[in-house]
Amino acid sequence: MKKNKILIVCILLSIFLLTGCWDSMSIDRRAFVLGLGIDKYIFDETKDEPSLNTHWTKYRIAFSIPNISKFAGEQGLTDEPKFVLVSTGPTFSNTYKGVGGRLNKVPYFGHVKSIVFGSELLKDKVLFKEVLDTLQRNSEFSRSIPIVAIDGAADEAIKAVPQSNPLLSIYINQLIESNKSETLQFKKKDLGELLQNFQEDKMTMIPKLTVGEKDIKIAGAAIIKDYELKGWLDERETRGALWIQKRNQRFEVSAPYEDFHVAYHVSNAKSKIKFGNKEDELSCHIDIQAEGNLDEFILDKSILSTKEIKKVEEAIAKVIKDEVLNSLKILQEKYQADVIGLGKELERQHPKEWLKVKDNWEEVFEHLPISVNVNIFIRRVGQSK
Repeated sequence: MKKNKILIVCILLSIFLLTGCWDSMSIDRRAFVLGLGIDKYIFDETKDEPSLNTHWTKYRIAFSIPNISKFAGEQGLTDEPKFVLVSTGPTFSNTYKGVGGRLNKVPYFGHVKSIVFGSELLKDKVLFKEVLDTLQRNSEFSRSIPIVAIDGAADEAIKAVPQSNPLLSIYINQLIESNKSETLQFKKKDLGELLQNFQEDKMTMIPKLTVGEKDIKIAGAAIIKDYELKGWLDERETRGALWIQKRNQRFEVSAPYEDFHVAYHVSNAKSKIKFGNKEDELSCHIDIQAEGNLDEFILDKSILSTKEIKKVEEAIAKVIKDEVLNSLKILQEKYQADVIGLGKELERQHPKEWLKVKDNWEEVFEHLPISVNVNIFIRRVGQSK
């Protein structure tokens, strides 16, 4: 009797635990979408049907789907590495689900490697919020998907074919992963962090994608405030903003010194933010420290003396300080956007002070006096005669 009970339990467990593919969908029946380019629909008479030029058409989404036959070495109808389908519709859900009606396979979004937001979408607060809501609700979209923004049309970006990897979506993913700790040109932003930024602060920075003829570049950032694109930071402006946030990063800094430039490789960097309140005036001080190696100087000039090293350190520190101050000026005066998190730091360090200013933090941030100090340490200068 006891053996029969054990046997029944084992059978029941096997039913629930060994169910195999839960949706009974053969892998051959799936179309694996690797990338999405999402944009607001703008009627283009050169490529759109006139019937689309109505207020019902709000989204234009490009889907990048790999040509599995080509990569498997099978005979296919085309040698193109990927297919790009563009769908339009009145809602984001309707548009991306509608692409199923144009495929002989079921679209699957569980392997999306990157998402590109077009600038027109980012300028439209309502549409952008609708997209974020859908991405948040649909569990098929992983929270770890990297997000980038382009100053232009997202569907055209998805069609790009970089020389080193024709699958743009995978290339973007790999480029971000391989450079996320080695550069200050951008800060990685995935879907989960993006949603969290808007939930907590209603603002964020999204890495900027630029598409060339045969290559792509990720550098700079889109400034999004209250779900709306406020503007862009270029590479140097982004680097200035990220100096305030970065810790333990490895990257290169170039600085003019006498009549040439020196190259400095940062092996460790950190920043400290402190606040003061003198005579009821809130102020902020940012202290940045970095140490690393001198990678490039100039031939036939000695760099072994302490005095010379100190002068080079000061030259590098000046470049960094100027970049940080310039970025702060843009964020405070041009965008009034605290995307560097000074408000959160004030709340963490001085919660009572934060309560006094949180309701008008945007105005306080715009006029907040901020001082910056940069200390650079050259630990190694390499081989020298």
